[in-house]
Amino acid sequence: MSKVSTAGVEPIVFADEVSGKVTEEDSHAVTTTIRKIRQSFVRARACDKEKDGNSLFVVTPDRPCYEGMISHTNLTVSESENTENNEFEMIIRDGGNGCFTNEMKMPAATLRTIDKAPVNPTGAGNAFSAAYVVCRGTGSSVKEAASIATAVGAVVCEYEHLPPWSLEVIERIAEAACEVI
Repeated sequence: MSKVSTAGVEPIVFADEVSGKVTEEDSHAVTTTIRKIRQSFVRARACDKEKDGNSLFVVTPDRPCYEGMISHTNLTVSESENTENNEFEMIIRDGGNGCFTNEMKMPAATLRTIDKAPVNPTGAGNAFSAAYVVCRGTGSSVKEAASIATAVGAVVCEYEHLPPWSLEVIERIAEAACEVI
């Protein structure tokens, strides 16, 4: 079996506070970086004598980053030159609206806070991205991975700091994933 069969990239750019848009310069920089990382991953997989099965390259931008990449650089999944053993996938994080791909939209889980608002959303997008890539890399479908990742992101928002990753928190993630699927 291959040493690495799945890679994920969570591009980060900051949208303008007034317009909510990402600059053309930032869009080009992020797209160029994604392409370079993907090319390195594909080359590394091609050199891997022990590779077994398909590889998956996942990009998890937030909505402003995605919209900037599409409007300024025209980076799309269809342009990604998928091959039989090397796939490219993009899922867009959309905060309190959940997430989406070209084929699917997953709503956000309902927060279990007093006012249903996030206590602290810091790290929720990172947690979403990590959960999604791990789920896809271990064989979950896009829909399964999106439901779990959305649940993880929501649960992170329910805590002042990162959750304690106890059995109670894991059960909460499972409930939230079932809610959105």
